[in-house]
Amino acid sequence: MLVTDVDVAAIAEAFGLTDPVGPVHLVRRRGQVEAWRILTGSGPVLIKRFWADDELPWQDQLELAMKIEKRAIEAGIDTPPPIEPIRPLFGSVARIDGHGLFRAFPFIEHQPLSDDDDIAEWVGTTLALTHGLQSLSSRPAPNWWYCQFPPVPAERWRQWLQEGEASGAIWAPALREHLNLVLDQAERVVSTFATSPPFALSHRDFEPWNVIMAGGQPMLIDWDTTGPESIPLEAAYVFVTFARRGRDEPDPHLVHRSHQAYVTAGGRPLAPRHGLLDRMIGYHLSKIADTLGHFFDTQDDEQKIRERIERLPETVTNARKWERLFE
Repeated sequence: MLVTDVDVAAIAEAFGLTDPVGPVHLVRRRGQVEAWRILTGSGPVLIKRFWADDELPWQDQLELAMKIEKRAIEAGIDTPPPIEPIRPLFGSVARIDGHGLFRAFPFIEHQPLSDDDDIAEWVGTTLALTHGLQSLSSRPAPNWWYCQFPPVPAERWRQWLQEGEASGAIWAPALREHLNLVLDQAERVVSTFATSPPFALSHRDFEPWNVIMAGGQPMLIDWDTTGPESIPLEAAYVFVTFARRGRDEPDPHLVHRSHQAYVTAGGRPLAPRHGLLDRMIGYHLSKIADTLGHFFDTQDDEQKIRERIERLPETVTNARKWERLFE
């Protein structure tokens, strides 16, 4: 999509880019996050506005994420290095007054990861290297992937249900039907996280949409959500997620190959256990809570909320079934 409402001159000056010599193309827009491909005299550049205001409430989290991103590059993990701004606000972030906060990267010609791309060993190796970047000696608080950013106590679910029933929301009957399961699983995933060391600073959004194929080789992008994570829970989730691409069920052979590559690259073998895929359930609960609580800019419609609530029992069943792939 061609766009013209970008202050290209200010962006070029902020990152020391040579004058743009071509059009500006919007490549992503989700909430207040926007990204553009800009042609410059030094080649194409990806400009990402990740915050629309001039101040960032979670600056400390992003600073930590950028430190881990830098270590990942130094460790040889395949990921694009950021372009340093002329006058950084912090890390590799530039502020353009009145427009928000930006980062820049060399634009890499690529294709999205397809279901046919076989990257099982790369997934395991890359995740093992990521888990080795910064270990944690103490247990961190559970994060968004465990329905805890922000924390969602049991009473909040009941309140959402009361509000939904009072307003006639079409998702309310589904939440009423599955409320006990929601409360049980929400408590369980937090407990599982607390009893699943070791912990480390990790990418946390190692998903197929954050892997691109450049020159036939995969690259991991978007380290902005880096933070504390349970190593075994994230590893199990990632291996199963990538082995499910284009399938109703994860391919056991792909799970095994990723796991083996992970161990070969220094990762600790995953021990089979009940709850090993609770991160998958926590992710599902978080998607429901985000919308019911209006936590973020993007929101699902009521029909999609109902469908997601109705799919929770299937997600729990699949998690318990797919955990056996690690036996």
